[in-house]
Amino acid sequence: QEKTGGERVPKSFVLRRGKVPALVRELIKDTRRMMSPFTALKLTERKSNSLQDFVALSGTLGVSHMLCFSTTETGTYLRLAKLPRGPTLHFKLESYCLAKDVAASQRRPHSPQTEFLHPPLVVLNNMQSDAREIKLTAVMVQNLFPAIDVDSVKLSECRRVLLFHRDKETGEYQLRHYVVNVKSAGIT
Repeated sequence: QEKTGGERVPKSFVLRRGKVPALVRELIKDTRRMMSPFTALKLTERKSNSLQDFVALSGTLGVSHMLCFSTTETGTYLRLAKLPRGPTLHFKLESYCLAKDVAASQRRPHSPQTEFLHPPLVVLNNMQSDAREIKLTAVMVQNLFPAIDVDSVKLSECRRVLLFHRDKETGEYQLRHYVVNVKSAGIT
């Protein structure tokens, strides 16, 4: 699918490798939903599938990124890869919170309606650095979603925000996904 002006829209696969616990499978579902609308929400993986199968399929479907979750004895990992030839970023997940846990903690949980029809606004925080790996991470996260044309964007389409924050002291990254309500302020 192309945007106006001939620019390609980034698409993604979110999948798992190996056996993962039920909570990580729920995390994968939440991540697919976060990556909406340009991801395969109902992607099914089989034991017989290899990463090469998904890489080969990505060219015909126009998929540009792959997010791959895996679990070992030491923890849960996320690999973010640019298809077909890389680069690949590796992250160890220290902690995560599922969408159902957030909804359970709220007094009046928000029921999503049309928020997932448009991509989120990407906010990068503390990503200014001379280090190559930080610059690469910022570019990879930015390119997961289509660029926003400020002149032609409709305010009604801005319903979600994806915050990618780097802690300067520890070097850890946080990924947060928000739903925002847009209200007119009466300013002319």
